[in-house]
Parts: sequence; structure tokens; C-alpha cells
Amino acid sequence: MATKNNNDGLRTKSKKFYNETFGLDIPLSQFNCEGGRSENVFALCRDCPFMKCCKEHGVNACNDCPHYPCNDIAEYQAKHVNKCNQLEK
Repeated sequence: MATKNNNDGLRTKSKKFYNETFGLDIPLSQFNCEGGRSENVFALCRDCPFMKCCKEHGVNACNDCPHYPCNDIAEYQAKHVNKCNQLEK
């Protein structure tokens, strides 16, 4: 949404969240994303193993894969998804 709406306020909230939650200091300019299959991907997603896995399996998204949900996805979700969903809108 920050990219789509060019919203620096949301970028700032996101930057603060990633700093406080994960100890990461990501430059504001890196909070731009047009989706995982675009050329403009969020800085932390550029080396995403799941994007690579989707390409290797010839699918657009994890849930399109016949192996979904796999152990890798389950472990990732258990570790990260609830934290990321805590970001205030």
C-alpha cells in the first residue's frame, strides 16, 4: 500500500516495525513493492527462498503448488506471520 499510494507515513510505520520487531534498520527507500513477481520487490523479499521455489516448481504462488503446505512454509508461518500481522494499519 505504501508504494501504490506513495505513502511515506506507512513506510515510516513499517520501518519502525521492522526495527523494533526484528532489529533491522531498513532505509525508507526500500519500502517499495509491487508484488513478488514484479521487478520492484520489498528489500527483504528479494532473496526469498519461496519465490525461487515457486519458479522451480513452475507455479505463481505457494498455494498453487501440489506440495503446499510444505514443511518450509509451515515453519516460516509459525515463526514470522503472526509478528507481521501485528503491524498497525
